[in-house]
Amino acid sequence: MLTLFLFFSSVKAQVVQHRKTRFPVGFYTTGDSDIYGLSVGIGSDTYTDSHYVSVRSNGIRIEPVSQSLLFFTLIFPIDRVRCPETPKDIKEFAKKIPNEVVNGLNISCGTNAFADVNGITFSALVQSLRQTNGLSVSGFSSYAFRNNGIQVAGGFTGATYSNGLLMALFSTEAHGGKGLQLAAFHNDYNSFSGLQIGAFNGAYGKAEKFTGVQIGLFNSTKKLKGIQIGLINRNEKRILPFINWNFKD
Repeated sequence: MLTLFLFFSSVKAQVVQHRKTRFPVGFYTTGDSDIYGLSVGIGSDTYTDSHYVSVRSNGIRIEPVSQSLLFFTLIFPIDRVRCPETPKDIKEFAKKIPNEVVNGLNISCGTNAFADVNGITFSALVQSLRQTNGLSVSGFSSYAFRNNGIQVAGGFTGATYSNGLLMALFSTEAHGGKGLQLAAFHNDYNSFSGLQIGAFNGAYGKAEKFTGVQIGLFNSTKKLKGIQIGLINRNEKRILPFINWNFKD
């Protein structure tokens, strides 16, 4: 036992010893680095079984070329963070450690990384991340396992768990969340509390439970505690035009 303790203590010391501090410029692709200032690189890492945070970028992170850009040229399929859908898998996935953390501003043509962004992340095309804390903007689509703040995309935006705003021109999706879902076409959810505004709310997917106010042409949930306003409104009690409600658990 003493031999094992000394061995693992030595390994841990080597990890700490080989971690580098980069200032004012560093490459986030080098690994085992704390970068202060400008962090640059090509491509991102979607590896989801990290044992520690490999890179911390503090300042501005720029990813000028990514796999997302190649995807839109129809050369390669996109490698994105694939979030689980079943409750058991979601619970295990939530325990995983990000391989990268960005504190500040992230700018890219598309960041697909098992990373946490604390601040602002902007993608010209698509992005998928472990967690966003702040503002997330994408030209086409954006998804995060956890969204804490504002997530906006031109086409689609979503999160497994969302606390804040999900807004997109086409559709939004949340497995569970609180806040606001706003889409011109459709808002999908499993369980959500807050306000939904869209042409169709809960028309697809599970739509198990909604608490709050739904506003749209068609509003649907299997269990409602709140108000539905729209052309057709459906919940566990009844189907009514214009307005529907239920305030009992």
